[in-house]
Amino acid sequence: MRAALLNLLACPQCCAELDLCATSTAGDCIQQGLFRCRNCSAEYPIRDGIPRFVPDAAYARSFSFEWRQWRRTQFDTDSCKGSLSTFTASTGRSPADFTGKLVLEAGCGAGRYMDLLARAGAQVIGIDMSQAIEVAHENLGHLPNCHFLQGNLMRPPLRAGAFDFIYSIGVLHHTPDTHAAFSGLLPLLKPGGEIAIWVYALRRLSDAFDRFPDRVNEVLAVDSNFSIPPSRQPSVRRMAKTLDWVMEASNRMQRAVTTRLPTRWLYALCHIAVPLYYLYRLPIFYPLRLVTKIAMHPDPEWRVLDTFDWYSPRYQWKHTFAEVEKWFRDAGLTQVEVLPRVVAVRGQQPH
Repeated sequence: MRAALLNLLACPQCCAELDLCATSTAGDCIQQGLFRCRNCSAEYPIRDGIPRFVPDAAYARSFSFEWRQWRRTQFDTDSCKGSLSTFTASTGRSPADFTGKLVLEAGCGAGRYMDLLARAGAQVIGIDMSQAIEVAHENLGHLPNCHFLQGNLMRPPLRAGAFDFIYSIGVLHHTPDTHAAFSGLLPLLKPGGEIAIWVYALRRLSDAFDRFPDRVNEVLAVDSNFSIPPSRQPSVRRMAKTLDWVMEASNRMQRAVTTRLPTRWLYALCHIAVPLYYLYRLPIFYPLRLVTKIAMHPDPEWRVLDTFDWYSPRYQWKHTFAEVEKWFRDAGLTQVEVLPRVVAVRGQQPH
């Protein structure tokens, strides 16, 4: 933990200032120590250079396994820019927009988006409840503008009004209450600061057709490796609500089983996505995608990762554009924009 993080932390219980007792340091980094709240006297350890504001990973344990198993699978390389395109689609912003800004990633996983922001010159704080934070620290801890803390998004251990930009991509719906987690982030924004979130869609096809009728394939392409031929779009649109219902019902039935499997069993089972990918690319088997979801990424390792990510978490809430947009407006955010990814929304804290 670098000293630059000290002025950003606060007690997650009462929001008071914290006193630091460092027991081991290395240069400007604090390796071991303790925070004590000035108001309620709660204590929070620093272990292996990471402040720990939760006793364990609790409902996020599957992510601890996931990101240790696939430490750098989703990081961008010279030949693959998947994380950059996902970040842009989910936030409507480019990493270059945040040069010199203070940014928070709510649910950083192994740190693939933090990597983009840090290389663009932002000061980036990553928070994660799971032990994935240790993987992110191992991946990016050498960068002086990356900071890490293990904490609960429902009660983030950070000071109010600190951040220029907050984003969460595919995380808030894995908490006990997506709306509550979103609301807990808003006080952390500076006046004029922005927040962008992407959460799982309850009605993917319906929302895509309703909000972006002329860009349906562009919207679906972010998350699905297929497109709907223009000649078929009118008929698919008429069936969209039924298809959405079928996908959601089948997903709930499957996850009723997969979330109860031992992690190693589910990990092995998810390798079926490697050969099924080739079968599911054939048009005759497209209907199977509705009832048995697997990742359709061209990279086999990524397919297993994303399939595991879908079937393993304890919580997996789904939302609509209308619902999430209402959260933003009810919170008093301005310049609320629905983005062409189901379901991604961005807004600004009033000045």
